[in-house]
Amino acid sequence: MNRKQFQRVAKIGLPTVLAVVIAYFLLKQIDLQQIPKTLSRLSINALLIGFLCYCLLVLAKALRFRALLNLESRVHHIFPILALHTFWGNILPMRTGDVSYVYLMQRRQKVDATQGIASLLVASLIDLVLLMGLVIASAWLLRAALRDTFSGTVLYLVPFLIGGGLIAVVVFVYVAPNVCMRFAERCTAPFLRLEKRSITWGINKGLEVLQQLTAFRSNRRFLEVWLYSLLCLVIRFGFQCYLVTEMGVDIPMTEVLFALAFTNVFNLLPVQTVGNFGTTEFPFVWLLNHFGTSVAVATVTGFSLHILILLYCLPLGAYGYLMNGKFGKKTEEL
Repeated sequence: MNRKQFQRVAKIGLPTVLAVVIAYFLLKQIDLQQIPKTLSRLSINALLIGFLCYCLLVLAKALRFRALLNLESRVHHIFPILALHTFWGNILPMRTGDVSYVYLMQRRQKVDATQGIASLLVASLIDLVLLMGLVIASAWLLRAALRDTFSGTVLYLVPFLIGGGLIAVVVFVYVAPNVCMRFAERCTAPFLRLEKRSITWGINKGLEVLQQLTAFRSNRRFLEVWLYSLLCLVIRFGFQCYLVTEMGVDIPMTEVLFALAFTNVFNLLPVQTVGNFGTTEFPFVWLLNHFGTSVAVATVTGFSLHILILLYCLPLGAYGYLMNGKFGKKTEEL
């Protein structure tokens, strides 16, 4: 096995082992029959409303990237790309599902790969800023319960500094793009002098992505991106809290909201396992247990919600696969 083959196996194997280990220790704490029992409490109407909200979430993402990339295509041509990207993002580890977005945008919408990566970075930065705001707001509502475990610095100052720092970076990139590029080139110049192929290639690609980032401007179109991102946030957390409520679980929604926000911060980082199992449930269960919910109830709730989302992803993934193939044939005919 050569180095490249070993790296490919490691990228899949290590997250898989991690998922199995974490999931095993969590599932060991519960009666597995409680998961289908919890899911069975959901009415058909609740399941359909949840799926409709999930489709609206993907639609909001499609509108966001359409505005971010300034695409002229109609949204129903972009929706299948985001549907398939959402599916792979929930299945593949270490955020490798993002490759599907870059590939399909390049093939279907003629978006350059570096521009596609840059748009993902911009969207992730905005999502993180909004998530920091949600963490601060929900932590303030639960300040009495969190006071004995987390200091005000951890709960408010750190998220505020992260969010504020990201906003400062965004402002710097958009207000002074030329200064930003010159600063980046000066910082990377010593590494480029090493003339090592792998380092040089990585830095040059990074500079290309940064160049694409500086191409975005803080205009009306960028304001639309922020509004669509806010809509994504509201839909994502709104429908998940709704499903937990419909499960009949006795957990206050403010606690569920804080646990979901805290968990989603980690989902923006490349720490996911296969199917996101384990790494999604662990912080969710840990926080709810801190608030007084038993490990068993928190674990059942976390896995039940996760299974529902994966089930919602299946028809969206199938739709994205079929429609992307359909649009691909039309493009070839033209």
